[in-house]
Amino acid sequence: MISAALVALMFIGCKPTVKNYRAAYDAALAKREQAAAEQMRPATGLLSDDGPQMRIIDGDTLYVLKARLRLPDGTVPPGRWAVAVSLFKMDTNAKAAAAAVRDRGFDGATYLKASGGRYYTVSGVVSSLDSAAMEARRFDKAFPSYPYVGLPGAPVLINF
Repeated sequence: MISAALVALMFIGCKPTVKNYRAAYDAALAKREQAAAEQMRPATGLLSDDGPQMRIIDGDTLYVLKARLRLPDGTVPPGRWAVAVSLFKMDTNAKAAAAAVRDRGFDGATYLKASGGRYYTVSGVVSSLDSAAMEARRFDKAFPSYPYVGLPGAPVLINF
């Protein structure tokens, strides 16, 4: 009789509910958002040399990074600034993302190789920081819900 009561209690106590699933999902989502926010912001009082830094340019808060970038053939791209919209570990993913961006009207979209075997998809390569900021704003308007894979949820202006 005791074993029957324990078995019944086990089935009643382990019953999953929509409420439990929703609570677990919300907790995981909040944890992911917090980790993403912390990943791209330097800790208070510290500066990070390897991640994008937030800067205010013409009243907009933008991410800026200095990195060595090369075209897939190893040559230096023309210009001094790239507007990165995605970051991948595989060049095929970066190439596909660049083609999708190019199809939406950004003729200068390409992908660039960075150190560490990473590939940035860029919407364009320009000669000045002001031009890069304008390109980033134009991209934001054209793609309001772009996922910015591997980046902090916004374009990153890369000085190379």
